[in-house]
Amino acid sequence: MFGRRIITLIMAMALFLALSGPAVAGGGEVTSGSFITLTGGTDLGYDIDGRAVMVRRPAGDGSTFIAVHIRGLAPGLTYPTHVHNAPCSASPSGGSHYQHDVGGPADMVNEIWPTIRTNAAGNGTGSATHGNWARADAMSIVVHYPADTSIRLACADLN
Repeated sequence: MFGRRIITLIMAMALFLALSGPAVAGGGEVTSGSFITLTGGTDLGYDIDGRAVMVRRPAGDGSTFIAVHIRGLAPGLTYPTHVHNAPCSASPSGGSHYQHDVGGPADMVNEIWPTIRTNAAGNGTGSATHGNWARADAMSIVVHYPADTSIRLACADLN
């Protein structure tokens, strides 16, 4: 129960920052977007919606925070979710995984993975803190199908 309250508080703070405009105190930047169901999700019977927020924080450590809330997934699963380097309209949707060190390791240190875990109703949240300022090519968030991560279920452009 306590963990849900923390996630709810984080989502509320991130959404507040997103709604307050593109810049935050200290020269930070907030981008956000709504999830759309991709062909891979539609083919599997999903009808997904939700919201994602990215907060780039220059003060102190220059880190990046991502929060996502999504509905319409299967209950009780963990969905691989990654920030990608192209918009949802690209082919494939979202392009490739965003990497701080391009060509470096595909891990949660070099990439941004706000993995989503769903509840009994199929609603899920996820968040991640990346130790670096995400560049402008951190453009979207893609939710992958747990049984086959090559299938992209949903995407949100970060504008």
